[in-house]
Amino acid sequence: MAQASLSVRRWGSQRRRRRLGSLLAHAAIIGVGLFFVVPFLWMISTALKADTDLGRQPFHWIPRDNLRVDYQGQLVPLYTRASGDRTERFGLLRSASGVGTFVNLDSPDQIFDSPLNALHEEITISLKFSNFPGALGQIPFWTYAKNTATISLLVVVGTLLSCTLAAYGFARVQWPGREIVFLLVLSTMMLPAQVTLVPLYIIFTRTLHWSNTFYPLTVPSFFANAFDIFLLRQFFKTIPLELSDAARVDGAAEWQIFTQVVLPLSTPVLATVAVMTFLYSWNDLQGPLLYLNSADMMTLSVGLLQFKSLHQVHWNLMMAASAIFAMPVIVLFFFGQKTFIQGVKLTGIKG
Repeated sequence: MAQASLSVRRWGSQRRRRRLGSLLAHAAIIGVGLFFVVPFLWMISTALKADTDLGRQPFHWIPRDNLRVDYQGQLVPLYTRASGDRTERFGLLRSASGVGTFVNLDSPDQIFDSPLNALHEEITISLKFSNFPGALGQIPFWTYAKNTATISLLVVVGTLLSCTLAAYGFARVQWPGREIVFLLVLSTMMLPAQVTLVPLYIIFTRTLHWSNTFYPLTVPSFFANAFDIFLLRQFFKTIPLELSDAARVDGAAEWQIFTQVVLPLSTPVLATVAVMTFLYSWNDLQGPLLYLNSADMMTLSVGLLQFKSLHQVHWNLMMAASAIFAMPVIVLFFFGQKTFIQGVKLTGIKG
C-alpha cells in the first residue's frame, strides 16, 4: 500500500514537472514570437495613422485623429472645455509652439489664443487607409514591382534547376572524389561575399557588358550555390535507396529516377529553397544598386530607398510603402508555411 502511494506521488511529481516544462517552453516561444511580431504591428499601426497622430504622446497602437467640425467651409480640430453644467466647443484654427488660435464655435466672433493643453482635445479612432495609395503614388510602384517579380522568379527557377541537379549528384550518384568535391563546394560558404564583389562587378560590366540589365542578378542563380546544394543533398539522402533500385530494376534511367522518383518526394525541401530564394531576391538591394541604372529597370527595394530619401519625416507613408513591399513575402509564407516548415525539419534527419 505504501509503495503504491509512493508511486502515485512520483507520477504526480513527474506530471507537474512536465506541465511546468511545457509552460516554460510555450512562454519562450511566445516571447520570441512577440520579438518579431511587435515591430510588424508597429509598422501597420504607423501606416494607418494621420500626420498629426505620429508624434502623439503617450504612444498608442490604435490610430487616432482629431475629431473635426465645420467652420466657414473648412474642417478644424475640435476642442472642448467644461464650463459649469455645459461644455464649450472650440475649433483650432492654427497652432505653433504649443499655443493655438481658437474660435468659439457657439460664438464665432470670439477668437483667442490659448495653450493647447488648456483645452481638451477631442479624439476619435481613425484608420487612414488612404496612406497606402498615397505611398504608391510617390514612386512608379507597378514598374518596380514587375521588375522585382521578374528577377525573383528567374532566380527561383535558376536555383531550383541547378541546385537540385548538383545535390542529386552528391547524394545519389557514386563517383570518385565525390566527398572531396562536396567539401570544396561547402568551403565556398566561408568566403565573404565582399571578397568576390569587385571581381564579379568587373566581369559583368566590363567583360560581359551586362550593365543595366537583369543578367547579373539572374544568370548566377543558374550555376547553383553551396547552401542550397547542402540543404537539398541532406533531404535527398533521407529518401530510401530501395526506391531508386526498384526503379532501375524496372528499366528507369538515372534522369527518370531523378524526375519521377526523387523530385516528387522532395516537395517540402523544394518549397523551402524556393521560399528562401524568393525572399532573398525580393529583398536584395545591393545587386540592383550596383548593376541597374535607369529608372525603368529599378526594383522595389531601390524604390523604397528612394521613397525614404524623399519623405524622411512622413513615417506613416514610409511604413505604408514598407508594408506593401513586405506583403507578397508574407502571403507566400502564409500559404506555404506547412510545406516550408516540414522541409526545414526533415533536411537534417539523415547525414
